[in-house]
Amino acid sequence: MIQINNVWKSFATGLRTLNVLQDISLSIGAGETCAVVGPSGSGKTTLLGCCAGLDRPTQGTIILNGAPLHELDEDALAILRNNLTGYVFQSFRLLPSLTALENIMVPAEIRGDRAAHGRAEALLEAVGLRARAGHYPAQLSGGEQQRIALARAFINQPQIIFADEPTGNLDAATGQQVLDLLFALNEQQGTTLLLVTHDSALTRRVQRVITLHGGRIVPSGAEPAA
Repeated sequence: MIQINNVWKSFATGLRTLNVLQDISLSIGAGETCAVVGPSGSGKTTLLGCCAGLDRPTQGTIILNGAPLHELDEDALAILRNNLTGYVFQSFRLLPSLTALENIMVPAEIRGDRAAHGRAEALLEAVGLRARAGHYPAQLSGGEQQRIALARAFINQPQIIFADEPTGNLDAATGQQVLDLLFALNEQQGTTLLLVTHDSALTRRVQRVITLHGGRIVPSGAEPAA
């Protein structure tokens, strides 16, 4: 479902080049759940963004469900993201001028889905927020906003879900509720899940843990280089 081949991501900083990702190769199967872990600055979020087509690697290729991202222009990438993926941001990224229900519907409305309203209502029910359908993000708690963001990510029944620190802005109890919902929705829809986290409790719930250090994958059981 996700094939990453010799991916590098570099940035020019003055006279130096900063290699955020270095020669990453990785394969993730359909329906697999994976967590990317590592210290701050190790390249986790950069890798997730490249895999989701939100950023482009400097070198190497990424293929999602047979589609080589490097061969797609920005319009084609946007269509692929809408049809194939869902993304959960740490900072929620809800549109402030839209209600909870309307925020969930956005990805489905972009593709002209006439069933968007009904499916959004069902997802609101699934995340326990049907009574908040008409509320705006400013009227919702952080946990409620993230539950709306989860529902939005699943509205198009994606084959892949990307999640960047989905509990990073939440307290422990609220974070646990959000995680339970994430894995429940993921299991119901049978999606591939790739998430970034610092939460050791979360890593125990996935099938595979991928460790990054200094932009490189650390082999399982190996100690990161200093």
